[in-house]
Amino acid sequence: MAAPQAQLDFFATAGSMLEWHDNLDRNKPGLLELTGVSQHGRATMSGLNDYDYQTLSFLKSDGAHNLQQLRTVTKSAIPNEILEHFKHIKCHCTMGLFPEIGRAWLTIDSEIYIWTFNRARDVAYYDGLSHLIVSVGLVKPKPDVFVQDVKYLLILTTPIEVIVLGVTFGESSNNEMQLMNRPIFVIATDNVSISVIKGTDDGRIFLGGRDGCLYEIYYQAESSWFGKRCKKINLSQGLVSYIVPSFLKVFSEVDPIERIEIDNSRKLLYVLTEKGSIEAWDISSDYTNARRLGRITQSDITNQAVSLITTVDPSIFKSVKAICPLSADDAGKLHLVAVTQCGVRLFFSTTSLNVQHQFGPTVPCSPGENTGFGQSEIQPSLSPGADAPKGLYLLHVRLPPGYTPNATTNKPKQVHAAHYTEGTMLMITTQQQEQDLLWSVSSAPSVNFTYLVESTALESLDGVVWGLAEVHEPSTPLRKSPLNSARNSRQVALLTNQGTHIIELLKMVDVLRQILLSCNGPHHEEVKMFFQSQNQREACVTALLLATSDNYRGGDIALWATQAFMLYGGEPCYQHQKFLNASNRNLANQTLGQNTTNLRERQPMFMSTPMPNSAANSPVGYPGSQFNQPISPIGNMQPSQAVSNENSPIVFSAKHDGLYMYVSRMLRSIWQLRCVNEHFCSNMSYSDCISLLSDLRSLRSFLEAHSVHDISSSTRVSFDSHLERTNSYNTIMMSNSLLPIPEQRILSEQAQVEEKRSLSALNLFVKHACEVISLWSILNSHHFQLICLQLSPEHQKMLKCCTFRDLLVTRSEVCAFLIISLINLYLKDKAGVSEVSMNLRENCPNLYRHEDDVTYKATELLMNAKNCTSAAEKDRKLRTTLQMCKEAAPTLPLHSICQQFISADFFEGVIELSSVCASKSDPEEVGVHFYNNGEPAEDREGYTCFATRMNYYKEVQLMLDHIYQTACNKSHIQDKSPTQLKGTANASNSKNAAKQTIPKIVAQTLQVKDPLIHVTLYEWLLAHDMVSELLDVVEPSLGEFLRRSVSRNGENVVLIDLLWKYYEKNGHHSQAAQILDNLAMTRSENITLEQRIEYLVRAVMCMRNGNVGSSITNGIFLKELEDKLDIARVQKAVLVAMTELARAKLEAATAVKELNYSLYDITQLYQHFAEPFDLWECQLSILNCSHHNDPLLIESVWGHIINSVVDEPGTTCERSTRLFTKIELLVREYGESGACFPFAFLIRELEIKACQLRLHEGIVPEKLVAMNLDVELLLEYYSRMISMNERVWANEGNEWHLIQSAIRVVSLLADNAQSIWYRSKRRIVGKAQDIVAGCLNICYQKPDTNRLQHSLKELQSRLQRLLA
Repeated sequence: MAAPQAQLDFFATAGSMLEWHDNLDRNKPGLLELTGVSQHGRATMSGLNDYDYQTLSFLKSDGAHNLQQLRTVTKSAIPNEILEHFKHIKCHCTMGLFPEIGRAWLTIDSEIYIWTFNRARDVAYYDGLSHLIVSVGLVKPKPDVFVQDVKYLLILTTPIEVIVLGVTFGESSNNEMQLMNRPIFVIATDNVSISVIKGTDDGRIFLGGRDGCLYEIYYQAESSWFGKRCKKINLSQGLVSYIVPSFLKVFSEVDPIERIEIDNSRKLLYVLTEKGSIEAWDISSDYTNARRLGRITQSDITNQAVSLITTVDPSIFKSVKAICPLSADDAGKLHLVAVTQCGVRLFFSTTSLNVQHQFGPTVPCSPGENTGFGQSEIQPSLSPGADAPKGLYLLHVRLPPGYTPNATTNKPKQVHAAHYTEGTMLMITTQQQEQDLLWSVSSAPSVNFTYLVESTALESLDGVVWGLAEVHEPSTPLRKSPLNSARNSRQVALLTNQGTHIIELLKMVDVLRQILLSCNGPHHEEVKMFFQSQNQREACVTALLLATSDNYRGGDIALWATQAFMLYGGEPCYQHQKFLNASNRNLANQTLGQNTTNLRERQPMFMSTPMPNSAANSPVGYPGSQFNQPISPIGNMQPSQAVSNENSPIVFSAKHDGLYMYVSRMLRSIWQLRCVNEHFCSNMSYSDCISLLSDLRSLRSFLEAHSVHDISSSTRVSFDSHLERTNSYNTIMMSNSLLPIPEQRILSEQAQVEEKRSLSALNLFVKHACEVISLWSILNSHHFQLICLQLSPEHQKMLKCCTFRDLLVTRSEVCAFLIISLINLYLKDKAGVSEVSMNLRENCPNLYRHEDDVTYKATELLMNAKNCTSAAEKDRKLRTTLQMCKEAAPTLPLHSICQQFISADFFEGVIELSSVCASKSDPEEVGVHFYNNGEPAEDREGYTCFATRMNYYKEVQLMLDHIYQTACNKSHIQDKSPTQLKGTANASNSKNAAKQTIPKIVAQTLQVKDPLIHVTLYEWLLAHDMVSELLDVVEPSLGEFLRRSVSRNGENVVLIDLLWKYYEKNGHHSQAAQILDNLAMTRSENITLEQRIEYLVRAVMCMRNGNVGSSITNGIFLKELEDKLDIARVQKAVLVAMTELARAKLEAATAVKELNYSLYDITQLYQHFAEPFDLWECQLSILNCSHHNDPLLIESVWGHIINSVVDEPGTTCERSTRLFTKIELLVREYGESGACFPFAFLIRELEIKACQLRLHEGIVPEKLVAMNLDVELLLEYYSRMISMNERVWANEGNEWHLIQSAIRVVSLLADNAQSIWYRSKRRIVGKAQDIVAGCLNICYQKPDTNRLQHSLKELQSRLQRLLA
């Protein structure tokens, strides 16, 4: 539902441009600037110059057609039944208007008659009074004081009392007015005649007395209508009125109040007395805070005005007859305009300018009001708190028409009533005794000027005017829109003694309509003159008002207005292009026609209104040139896109700016408005939505009928050859000779491209705004507050902070949240969503797309499916939903639908819908190609498609997570009650159900041909340690997945282990062996040496499998594996020895880690571990494994082994046992190894140790023979030692030790002669005889050897017998 980023960029561009134009529109010169007060910093005057007043003829090139400023709407006479009562009049009659309810009133003595002035059908009257009615007023009551039926309060005053009546209206279509029989309040007047009654919008009632005092009627709610507390408060005198006796007041000068006017926008009240004095009041929120700001008398007014204008008769400033408040919309700093009997307008303010030449109030009401002078004479600065009302200050005097040097109209005389609205002043003058004249003085047609220019119009009336008031439209939207104000003309009702005369104050849209009708189309000089005399942007807005109006749609007026918009709307250009033609002064002065061509260049000796072309006098912050020709904000915001090669910003065409201005005015009332209040009630009502939506749709239709290319085009020529071309592009092309024509054309084309881009953004924005406001109206037609409360707290907070500007420009997701909440409200109530979906699809096709419609229809079907009791019916609905979603894929909200599928246990639907979304999002299978090609980094498009597919397949993972977690939760809950056998059984059943469900899903997933969904499945199984289920997969994609995973995570042992198991299980033994070999050789702390040996063993087994084959390569690889295995076993021996050593040495502990970290070659094992740590047995094992033939080194190692055993602490017996046990173990391992078993060296070393330890004679031969060593070699080595006759034995303390051992060797041979093979018997016995002979020879040479000789001879005899 959210808008894509590209659209958001367009919306941001349009939003910035709208804000720029809205800021430009808001900052255009106001009344304070037009009167020159802001520029001069003091009170000013105007009305003496010819250009101050004009007629509408300045908009035309000739006088062929008369343009009307006023139009009579209706005239209606006083009803006959009321006129009949005039016959019975006794002493008093008065008339007036109630514009709030569209009625007029007439009092005849003590009776009052009220009738509708637009149609004389509804007449109401009240005759319940016995005294003369002095004054009448109608006030809207305070809220929550009366019952809702009481819409207004009718206040009638008599000389002795004030009567308040309730006004109700019937429920019929005629809306008949009814007066309550009994008064609500009756208040005594205290002998003060009330001359005027006025009420505020919030229900307060003010009375003006003949005693010159201002009163307020205060009332409040109580339990019933009758008996409510109500009192009259004298605001002028306060408590003094209760203290001073009334008879003393007759001695003071009395100035009765004649008129009261209220400015509801500023909470200000103005009083006009009979003697022409004016008072200003700050009425605040209640009577307790009301205060008089200031009072200015008639003489003070005259003196101040005369000091400004000395060239006219001072009497024209006397006798103020009317006061009109200026609302905040009419003027910012000027608050009141007063009209004298001669038509002079006096503009007042309740705030003071901090400048030198200002007029202060004649009667200051608080100290410190008169502030000092400002530093600048150009722009007055307001003193601290200057915006708060302080007094009453005269800031500008405007003379009426007729006082200019070349005046062609008469001067107004005998003004007795006036009304001001939207820049138009209506004055009623008495020309004849029974006939009044209406003067209209309006500044509305002169928006192109930076000084106050007004047009005048006169209209004769049928009688004497008793009252005039603005007619209130009953169907006016609650929010004011400048666009509606420009389109809808104000109507003013004039009540004369003949009846009611309603006139319409025509706007510029009405003037343009008159011109188009009189010229019969746009192809006329007068239409062109209208665009030139007006600000072109404003003229385009006016043309748009006609072109998009519902009243003229499809007619000639709309067509002509559109053609005029296209013809005279100008073209875009660059700023430097535009100012190249600065020498052509006529271009800027064509706007005033022949009579006013040079008005702006005049420099009179004295002027009251500042000159428009004076830089010093131009409104601060608002230069006239900027207002007349705006420069694009893109020139400042996006210089790279919106400037030429000379860095000159674009000047957009008036058509472009007119469209943006049109939209900005349309949306101004809601642009910065919060969408909801703190209670989540909409700040824009349903009626406001409908009104705004009508305007937006009309503009959308206009933009659809006229494309961006049509609006921004430079090929359009004027309607007639004799007329000059009006657009800036053509003017430049004709007059500019400084740039070559090709360059001019290029720059103009660039400007048009930028304008088309901006208009395209506006077009998209308008369509989007139509949908957003349509959505808001739909939400308003439902329970809006309940919809908002359905949102999450985060979304509620976002909505509270969101303005309509955010909603239209940046926060499209808020619309999505609200749509979801609306639909969910229907689903929650189990109501059908078809109707609301159709409504949303019709009005918000982009906010609520087809896929959104499908989503919620699918949701409705799924909810129905969950409630189905029939399995077949449920499956049918689920299949229908799946098919519907497949057709809308891939733009539907997949996650939401998949979650609903999961909740309905429709797992197959999740798999199918995810795969369909993936395939439709990537129909060319670019993502699959990217994966199959090894995911190259330079393939950006492939990666994008790959990521999109994988994102869709996340739903499959979420589904598996749900199944797995649900099974775990069930088993966990049921395992908490082990005493219940049934619970235990259910727990096992749930686990089994999960084990059965997941393989089904695996099988269904693998049926999809997309390898990426397989990858998603494999990743999930791997993450949840489902290795057996993973290895059950026989798809080739698993092998590819494992290979890539291993390549990315080379240190992940689990992945590598899975890969070789996959190869082995699928018959790829050679590849499994290679993986195992790599796994064994992997340098990792996660693999122990024992596991490495196991990997090598498995690798050898794989290579010895019959399916591998007997190629040379495989043979070599097998031999390498076997060698690695042998070395690994040696390393294991080193590790065992090192582990024992690590208990005492810290360095050995480090070596243990290193031995587990990796496999080493034989040299590394010897040099880095065995040799440095004196691991002699390990050294021997390494030398044996490497077949190293170095006798001295080997003998050295054996010697260290023997010494290490013997040197260990213990008794002789213990050391002897350890020694021969160790020798026996080593003999078993190395006895057949050849070079690593130095037998002769070993015998000699053992004999020396036995001699040193004083072991019993012959122990070495006994142990060696017991080890099944070769007896013949034993005899040979002993024979050699005997023959050497070394001194070592004597040195060790037993000279005869070797002879004794030799005797024991021969004795053992003789004792076991039967075990000698008969073929070797003679040779072996012969060697034994040689040993005996050698021993005898030694004994013969030594003394005291008789015992040895006897033993040798006896042994010699035994050997002889063996040979016999």
